[in-house]
Amino acid sequence: MKDIIIILIMFAVMIFGLPALLSRQPEQTAAVVTPAPVFPDTLDVYISDTGEVRSVTAEEYIEGCLAAQIAVNYEPEALKAQAAASATYALRLMGELHGSGKIPDGADISDESRVCQPYFTPEKRAEMYGDSYESYAENIRAAASYGRTHIITYENEPIYAVYHSVSAGNTCPSEYIWGTALPYLRAASSTPDREYINYECVNEMKYEEIRKALIAYDNWIEIPADPDKWFTDISTNEDGYVISVKIGRNTFSGGDLWRILGLRSPAFTVKYEDGIFTFTTKGAGHGAGLSQYGANAMALNGSSAADIIRHYYAGVSVQ
Repeated sequence: MKDIIIILIMFAVMIFGLPALLSRQPEQTAAVVTPAPVFPDTLDVYISDTGEVRSVTAEEYIEGCLAAQIAVNYEPEALKAQAAASATYALRLMGELHGSGKIPDGADISDESRVCQPYFTPEKRAEMYGDSYESYAENIRAAASYGRTHIITYENEPIYAVYHSVSAGNTCPSEYIWGTALPYLRAASSTPDREYINYECVNEMKYEEIRKALIAYDNWIEIPADPDKWFTDISTNEDGYVISVKIGRNTFSGGDLWRILGLRSPAFTVKYEDGIFTFTTKGAGHGAGLSQYGANAMALNGSSAADIIRHYYAGVSVQ
């Protein structure tokens, strides 16, 4: 999409700018300005628990996203950075989901994480947090207001403002997870994440569990009879994110296996013994974009929300 926008701008300059240059009258040259993305005042959200489509204000939606996505006791500037990411991601998805059939007719967006991003209704917030939510409500509302008016863009287009809980010490380039290299989703330093209490975790899975998950993913997959020959030729980057790994003749990315097997992170090592695969993971979540734990550490050290956003999303503007 951004390539199309660039071409259109260049085309407009060729048509409208060139005559002015030839006439040597720069004061008559009209600048071509693409309007900045704006979050809508209200949006219709599909609530998966009840099947209803509920109309909510922008701030109410972003507040519900924050309650569902990040520790509400995090620092105000970290909450603001997350709010901007949530609003931007929603705005990007709204443009792509319309008419796609992935959400019900009449809805702008869904609360299902497999389609959009998590969102808690006021009822869900009360259920999850009880009275303790009010202790953080003021910061959450301030963050929601900030997020609505601070859309993150790259070449004037809302970005895929993805986020995760804890990185592996640096964030993960997007191509390791989704197969597409996005210029603003590059590796960014997030050293404090290594201090997270559950930074490294061990998860065991029976080989039959993995076999079923792989077949569910691809019914035609060829899996070696000997589990000891699974997970070969593992390639990782310097942070431990798996770039590629083979299972028989099949090559997977770390992001593929993170999704297929429900791993805690695509930064992992694996070993096999007595019918059990042991995965040792670093971080939590896919690892791309904003690290929520790292964002909170930056906020504690005095960084603003805009500082945090520009650190984790390369080359972006914060409207």
